[in-house]
Amino acid sequence: MDLFDVEISLALGEEVTVDTPEGTPEGTPPERFYGYILLRRPTQGTLTQRDFERNFRFDEIQYSSSPDTPVGPYGRIGEAIVSDQDELKLQQTIENIVRFNEVGSAQRKGSHPDV
Repeated sequence: MDLFDVEISLALGEEVTVDTPEGTPEGTPPERFYGYILLRRPTQGTLTQRDFERNFRFDEIQYSSSPDTPVGPYGRIGEAIVSDQDELKLQQTIENIVRFNEVGSAQRKGSHPDV
């Protein structure tokens, strides 16, 4: 599916049709769900990419703890991609990562779930 085409169609008020690949039954749920997270500097303390990797499993992560890192839109200084076969588990994982990112090392004394 070309998301750009879908976005343009929706903006023009057109109906969006989804082509399913040949041999894929229509209505079959995806094998895996993915989430994309913008990472920011924590409100207290500091974090490194290694801190994230010690506490969570990522498909991909890029995080700079350097104070010279330019801040992007929404305070972004990194990003992460996570996935799970269960959509609700993925949502919980994303919420845990966001909470972890907000509090930084000053609040990390408790254990965080390794997802």
